[in-house]
Amino acid sequence: MAATTFPLVTTLPRPHRLATALRAIRAFGGAAAGVVLLGDYGPPEAGVKDPRPRLVRRD
Repeated sequence: MAATTFPLVTTLPRPHRLATALRAIRAFGGAAAGVVLLGDYGPPEAGVKDPRPRLVRRD
């Protein structure tokens, strides 16, 4: 029986957790500043649409 060595799966470079956390803070902070300072909510098609049907009143 031959002895076979398998390489570790963790040989791929991993991003640093601090860098990932800073990137997330910058993204959410930029979005929050845009809403608070500029009143900009972004394009309407980017948001979640209301799944409830609109009621049509007929008078």
